[in-house]
Amino acid sequence: MNIQLFFEFEASERNSIALTVNGKSVGLQTVDRKGKRVYTYNLVEYQQPDLDLTVTSLDGPTTLTVVAVNNQQELSHLLFLDGAQGSVAISFDLAQAGWYKKADEKGMPDSWDVGIKWARPENPSMPDRPSGRRAPGRRARVKAMKGRTADFKVDFDFYDRQTKKADLLVSKAEVVKSILVDVFYATDRAKKAKKKGIISYKNERGDLELGKCVVNVPGERKKGELPQPPWYYFGLHADESKHMVIKTAETLDAKTFFAGVQTKVAGSPEKDAFVFLHGFNVSFEESILRAAQIAVDIGFRGAPIVYSWPSVHNVLGYMADEATVTGYSVDNVIQLIKDVRVNTGAERVHLIAHSMGNRLLTEALKALASEGFTKEFLFNQIILAAPDIDAEVFVKHIAPKISGTAMQLTLYTSMRDKALWLSDKLHGDKLRLGTAAEQLAVCAGIDTVDASAESTGLLGHGYFAESKAMIDDIHQAIRFSHTPEERNLRKRISGKLFYWDFN
Repeated sequence: MNIQLFFEFEASERNSIALTVNGKSVGLQTVDRKGKRVYTYNLVEYQQPDLDLTVTSLDGPTTLTVVAVNNQQELSHLLFLDGAQGSVAISFDLAQAGWYKKADEKGMPDSWDVGIKWARPENPSMPDRPSGRRAPGRRARVKAMKGRTADFKVDFDFYDRQTKKADLLVSKAEVVKSILVDVFYATDRAKKAKKKGIISYKNERGDLELGKCVVNVPGERKKGELPQPPWYYFGLHADESKHMVIKTAETLDAKTFFAGVQTKVAGSPEKDAFVFLHGFNVSFEESILRAAQIAVDIGFRGAPIVYSWPSVHNVLGYMADEATVTGYSVDNVIQLIKDVRVNTGAERVHLIAHSMGNRLLTEALKALASEGFTKEFLFNQIILAAPDIDAEVFVKHIAPKISGTAMQLTLYTSMRDKALWLSDKLHGDKLRLGTAAEQLAVCAGIDTVDASAESTGLLGHGYFAESKAMIDDIHQAIRFSHTPEERNLRKRISGKLFYWDFN
């Protein structure tokens, strides 16, 4: 059976907890449940008759409820954890569908709980089971107990747990003026002189360097927005309550860089990292800001990493950028992706590419698949957003080689993308992979999503990070590994093939 565990805190703030399932430590994810942010853990096709849990507080005293949900019922158990490193061990009898506390040193269970207190049965080693061929659900068990008032225990703690009148309502939260985001970077751009004491890089080729930026993201900024100071400020002033700005930037040696990424990964509930590859006509600063914006908008708490390849950052530099993404930067990207996957402790690594950056990513993925790397180290989510790649070449030569490199690979395409329409023309009317006109690319092992309804902006090219619907779709894929169907996308059938679009 499939079981989903939820850990709901009585207080408004969630404390840090550790969970052990059948003696094995596991990681927790965060989801929305009944309007609250709660921790969760899923057990898929669980076959054992018992489920042993140990919940440990990592912060201090806390009160929480453990909820177990399967396809038949929902059971809950209230826990009181006494201070830092305080633990409570409980078990779940799947045959009886009831919770009970684990036996003490005398072998006697303390109490039995299926939403009401049960008296200790004559045989303390097993829960009391009503007669019949199979154990009834929760409703049937409660019904069977009616009239047996002697079996109930008085819940004296009920009276002490009452919420005080003064605590029934809370004040509105203070407005968050800004959020600081650590963005790790690798770049083979040429370094330029410091400006206001901040390292930056040119729009031309250079040597490979690693580093970290701290980015200010306004707290009241709307999702999808990347607000920057107006051009007429000439870079002399920025209002951190309104503008996204790079506050600090520093180069790091490889050991320090990967140690920093590992620390960021270890501190996140999902234990993950993403690597972002930007598109054509993008500066170093823009690539850093975009990575920070994506991280904040999808609620990413792992390590955001950007590979800022040396785009000329000029609409007339298209051919030069093509040469860079298919040659100059490929080996560096391959090495970075391998090291992030293997040397950071990340349990899940996501790869996100936009526009021409997809050529760099697919070249790297082909190489990694060819050497057998992805057989042992599978990526979690790969996002190909508005790819500037020949669609026919992708379907014939690229997709078969990269489709098995991730748990889920998503291709976003749009008929409203004017930038890729121009690229179509520049390449002799050869359809680009990110263009969804009368035809679009659909490949086995890859979820094609027609995002034409969600395209935004003058050129309709940056929709993957600007549309709220798109941001939410990527959030569900990266945070929960949801399929297009689970993300409520609409299935569109064309002959024997199908793709997805937004309702």
